[in-house]
Amino acid sequence: MLSLTAPGAPVPTAAPAPFDTPELAVPRPQAISFEALAQISEHNPNPVLRLDANGRQLYANLAARCLGQGLPRREQVRVRQQLRTAARLGAIGQPLRVGERYFQLSTIDTLPPPGSITLYLAETTDRVLIEQQMAEQQAFISEILATMPNLVFVRDAAGNVVFENHATTELRRLSGYMHPTAAQPATPTQEQERASYHARDAQVLATGESLAVESSVTLASGEQRCFYTARRRLTRADGTHQVLCVSTDITERQRAEHQLTQAKQDAEAAVQARENFLANMSHEMRTPLNGVLGMTAQLAKTALDARQQEFVRTIRHSGQHLLGVINDVLDMAKITSGKLELEEKAFNLCDSMGEALRPFIAQAQEKGIHFAGTPLRTTCAYPWVLGDPLRLNQILINLVSNAIKFTSPGGRVIVIGEQLAETATQLTVRFSVQDTGIGIAPDKQELIFEGFTQAYADTARLFGGTGLGLSISRALVQQLGGQLTLCSEAGQGSTFAFTLTLPKAPAPVVEAPLDAYDTGALRGRHVLVVEDNEINRTVARLLLEGWGVVVDEAEDGAAGVARVRYELPYDAVLMDIQMPGLNGIDATAAIRALPDALRAHTPIIALTANAFRADRDRYLAAGLDACLSKPFEEEDVYRTLVSLLAPVSPAYDLTKLRALARGREAFVVKIVRSFLLNMPGSVAELTAQAAAGQWAEAAKTVHHIKPSLESLGIQHVAAAVQLLENATPADYAQLPAAVAQLKAQVQRALEALPGELGNE
Repeated sequence: MLSLTAPGAPVPTAAPAPFDTPELAVPRPQAISFEALAQISEHNPNPVLRLDANGRQLYANLAARCLGQGLPRREQVRVRQQLRTAARLGAIGQPLRVGERYFQLSTIDTLPPPGSITLYLAETTDRVLIEQQMAEQQAFISEILATMPNLVFVRDAAGNVVFENHATTELRRLSGYMHPTAAQPATPTQEQERASYHARDAQVLATGESLAVESSVTLASGEQRCFYTARRRLTRADGTHQVLCVSTDITERQRAEHQLTQAKQDAEAAVQARENFLANMSHEMRTPLNGVLGMTAQLAKTALDARQQEFVRTIRHSGQHLLGVINDVLDMAKITSGKLELEEKAFNLCDSMGEALRPFIAQAQEKGIHFAGTPLRTTCAYPWVLGDPLRLNQILINLVSNAIKFTSPGGRVIVIGEQLAETATQLTVRFSVQDTGIGIAPDKQELIFEGFTQAYADTARLFGGTGLGLSISRALVQQLGGQLTLCSEAGQGSTFAFTLTLPKAPAPVVEAPLDAYDTGALRGRHVLVVEDNEINRTVARLLLEGWGVVVDEAEDGAAGVARVRYELPYDAVLMDIQMPGLNGIDATAAIRALPDALRAHTPIIALTANAFRADRDRYLAAGLDACLSKPFEEEDVYRTLVSLLAPVSPAYDLTKLRALARGREAFVVKIVRSFLLNMPGSVAELTAQAAAGQWAEAAKTVHHIKPSLESLGIQHVAAAVQLLENATPADYAQLPAAVAQLKAQVQRALEALPGELGNE
């Protein structure tokens, strides 16, 4: 029996510690028998084998004996052979696979008999399986990194590449200078790029914040590629920091975006060019037409015989027809360019459409056509809607005009308006226009809605027109959310119809009627006309003078600014927009920048041949107060001027003089008479001095008349008097305007003061 102590020796015992207690005493070691020691190996969960020098098994514990159970014969032979080889070679730490299990093999050869060896197998199955999984995962990740098109790389603080995938390696090869084996030196551009990379890496390393930017890489071929690179700081196990970079090649995307941007810019340029062309065409056509219609209107006011009046009517009719054609062309151009704009205002749909149809009653009667229908008001109890009445009328006018045009005498035209539905917020109506005219063949019915197209080749020759009316009408209906329909048969007539749903609008409060046209409110007002076209200046002058307006003219923008700055203060300026040199917008800006606040705020009205609403909005934003399109209606010009001009203030105030007179009216009359007698000469003297630049003498004259101006309370001259009295050479540029202001106000007083003399 194997013992852990020598035979016959007493078992040593440890002296008890001073504070030992029986409960805490350490048990004395007991002798272990040989059989007990043998059982340790037998019950070891790891296989243990003992082989002799010839490889024969001397001993195998229970775990070893069970190891081979269930293994195929070939597998048992392989394992036995590997064990014998390990025993012969004395391998330590050698791995061993037994079926689906893994072991680490260790050997001991110090035990008898000589030449024998003991084999110990420690199972490592779990560890091996984990290592295999990790290896597979690592291989999978490596394959992903190798095949992905994005660049993935890691750089240390010194800029050295610690890791890179295949895409990064390929880019380094193409760049030339970044590849380790490249002999090609970096170009200045590449050096600048590399410095930028390192600077961004340093930023990420220093701050620890992620960074995503676009950058470029210049290849050895000179091609430049763009990348979107995300950088993030990595902290390694040893505490050092590195930069992980993931880059996506966005070169093609940027090229596509550039092409898209270029295409968009080209399209916008084309649209702008078309708008410029339309604006120029509008200006070039409307400007002379304004002269034709304006002069015709003035001619009609003169004494003419019947034959001459007929000539005037013919000219006016032809001009208005030409204006209609121009408007159609411009409308079609705005529709095709997407620039057609609709107003949003409240109006009475029944009244508006009824007024639009009124002229056609007489027109149909003259042609011998029976004109009838059903007004919308017979079915519509609440006609107030929100929309564009002009465009709605335009649709109906085009349809009715065509119906009358293509219907022979003796035929009929029926117009029906009806309400289809009504809600608390919307109104749905339908309009139809039926005629007994020439009709339209089925194969031509879609063709007539195309621009500049009519159903038959001789239509324009027989009936006239541009072929745009139906195209415009359909586009307007579609923009309003409806659809224009046609039912027709050649030789039997046609029926056009459209249905619209319009938002309701509150009925407006009835306002007091407007003043009658030409109430005399403009008489005596001073207006400047700035226009480069002589005929249009004449038209405007004749029109304004007919209302009692005092008119000055300027042939271009620069002359207009000079007149506003140095001449009498104007009550308003009519400003053309397209002029050579200084255009109307720039001239307006120059006037608004004048140092004299009164002149700088002079009302300015644009008279322009540009009919687009966007242009009008631009003019108003530039500082103009209103906008009138050529050819303009006389009443529109009158009402616009009246609305902008401030009420005329009294030219004088005798309150101070009457207080001084203390009820002596004779004294007041004497002072007024003296003013009327002497002031014209003083004003003439001041005018001459100003013309000669004799400002010191002018100051004396102003000082001389100042008491008279103050005693009679002459209005709006105090600033001019002060400037002229105390002028220095630095003020000389402002003095002509001050003289003009003083003269204008004194002249107003001279014209009004005789009324204070009564019948004397």
